Amino acid sequence: MSEAPLEKPDHLRPLGTEASWFANRKAAALAMALGVLSFVVVAIGQSELWATPDWRLSLPGFVLTAIASTISLARREPGGYWLWAIGLAIAAAAIVLGWFLMIAIVIAAAAVLILILHAVM
Repeated sequence: MSEAPLEKPDHLRPLGTEASWFANRKAAALAMALGVLSFVVVAIGQSELWATPDWRLSLPGFVLTAIASTISLARREPGGYWLWAIGLAIAAAAIVLGWFLMIAIVIAAAAVLILILHAVM
């Protein structure tokens, strides 16, 4: 009787280099980079912090990020879901940058207040 050798599961196999990890997830890495780039471009082009950003800047970045995310899903890139999801979320936050930053400030202030009150009481 000839038995087939057992193979290690994916989580026990040796890891490759970082370059090979990103090479297997090109579209997901592209979506992450496009999302961050979109956020940076909109943040730099913002005239007032609380104003709604110009749609001509924020929407194309979101659409390009969504296309790269869809390509990543279609290619079924292993373990790339968190890359494109974060990139898409950042690009979506760029569309409503003023509201996003104001809500982030309120949440951060509430968290600091809770920590202070927790330490005092």
